[in-house]
Amino acid sequence: ASGTWIGTGSLATARSGYTATLLPNGKVLVVGGANGNSSSFLGELASVELYDPASGTWMATGNLGVARFSHTATLLSNGQVLVAGGEESNGFLTSAELYDPASGTWMATGNLGVARFSHTATLLSNGQVLVAGGEESNGFLTSAELYDPASGTWSATGSLAAARWGHTETLLPNGKVLVAGGFIGISTLVSAELYDPASGTWTGTGSLGSARGEHTATLLPNGKVLLAGGSNSTGGLASAELFDPASGTWSATGNLAAARKGYTATLLPNGKVLIAAGVGHSGDVLATAELYDTPASRLVNFSTRGFVQTGTEVLIGGFIVTGASPKQVILRALGPTLGRAPFNVPNALANTVLELYDASNVLITSNDNWGSAPNASAISASGFAPPNNLESAIVTTLSPGNYTAVVRGANNSSGVALVEGYDLDAAAVSTFGNVSTRGLVRSGGNVMIAGVIVQGPDSENVIIRGLGPTLGQPPFNVPNALLDPVLDLRDANGNPMMTNDNWGSASNAAAISSSGYAPPNNLEAAILITLAPGNYTAILSGVNETSGVGLVEVYAQ
Repeated sequence: ASGTWIGTGSLATARSGYTATLLPNGKVLVVGGANGNSSSFLGELASVELYDPASGTWMATGNLGVARFSHTATLLSNGQVLVAGGEESNGFLTSAELYDPASGTWMATGNLGVARFSHTATLLSNGQVLVAGGEESNGFLTSAELYDPASGTWSATGSLAAARWGHTETLLPNGKVLVAGGFIGISTLVSAELYDPASGTWTGTGSLGSARGEHTATLLPNGKVLLAGGSNSTGGLASAELFDPASGTWSATGNLAAARKGYTATLLPNGKVLIAAGVGHSGDVLATAELYDTPASRLVNFSTRGFVQTGTEVLIGGFIVTGASPKQVILRALGPTLGRAPFNVPNALANTVLELYDASNVLITSNDNWGSAPNASAISASGFAPPNNLESAIVTTLSPGNYTAVVRGANNSSGVALVEGYDLDAAAVSTFGNVSTRGLVRSGGNVMIAGVIVQGPDSENVIIRGLGPTLGQPPFNVPNALLDPVLDLRDANGNPMMTNDNWGSASNAAAISSSGYAPPNNLEAAILITLAPGNYTAILSGVNETSGVGLVEVYAQ
């Protein structure tokens, strides 16, 4: 918590141009590199060391079969480490080796098709390893290869459009691989390309804002990629930019405090990125470190209005707290307020009761009148106390997980109510994600109305679903399920943005299907859209003003 550095055990051998790989057992494997002090011309190293965080010490492990530096090291799905290519005094290498953490030994595996160093390597979703670009004796490479751990062999795949070294290679959440920047000779590249493992081909994507090489690329928790620092013809860079896979575009983000290249960037468990050391703008070697705070866009402060009856036709709001740390929230159930100006909703629920359940449907807490809650003062201090004493509120801190808020009428009364959730801890890495509400959908003013806020600075890709028929089928078996839902999305001013009846008829039905959130029934509705920061409303109704129990959901992509 102090933000300070402390010393730990030293390596047995000084080295640069090495690789460091976190093993499944928590130890760190440091492989090869060069130190210029051995009998060979470049000082390439075959030695390998293991760091044990528990003791803070290093120990030797099995040596490489071939000394090398500027190679790549990739942790495979089976726990072994693949080292490929690199350079030694006699030239560039095609050889590759596998390290087995269980035995601490290396064994040769299939050779690369092309000798290369200063290339990149990425473990794909299918377990294969993609190696791309780099340099060899005849120049700079466009070629790419795939390593298959099952056969221990390499095969050629589609070539990059531009030869490059000193670039970065990042596996995106959609399974594609982003290659960005780098050098061809001494010229710096502004281009970026995407590799599709399904087709084995590369396609161009948006160009960087600034040409750069020897930078870092970090996949952030929000699915975007942070490129920072590096160098170009002007020298070291302090600028940074973000790649949005949804739009294929780059946008500027905060600058580094110091221009640097050849440094390391590490995503921390709290979502921040640690940037350390490197070479500065004037060629000076840096000891400084910086933290990048991810400006994550997110869904916050959800609400849904619907008609509350009894039994299975109460209002049920589901939400997920995502991330790694607890989050403080306030949940509210409003009724009387809806019946008064400026809302003037007919048949508002006169007295709300709010219940909070965990993922196992175990009651965590409940509230009838918010002023009677043991922490009523905290509710008041939050700034979100309900306007009417007959309304309900719960302030609590929730660990990451799934939760359900149920709104009933006191003494089995019925009427229109509103369930809401507000994020009281916006600074925490954990967020609201994937919110849903189930309730009775009627006609006119008694349709279901879901509100959600996207908090910036960036746009958020969301999918909104309106379910009905699925609720009436196993395992839900909800009586009186809405037969044919319709979704209507509106902006903060009530202007229509998009409408959908049957999701398969949407112009982007293929994208809805590939998102993994396509509704189970063809009569159900879905809207997949990118929303700028702001307030939005999704209205769920029945075709031809039919009524029944429906579910409206909002998922962040």
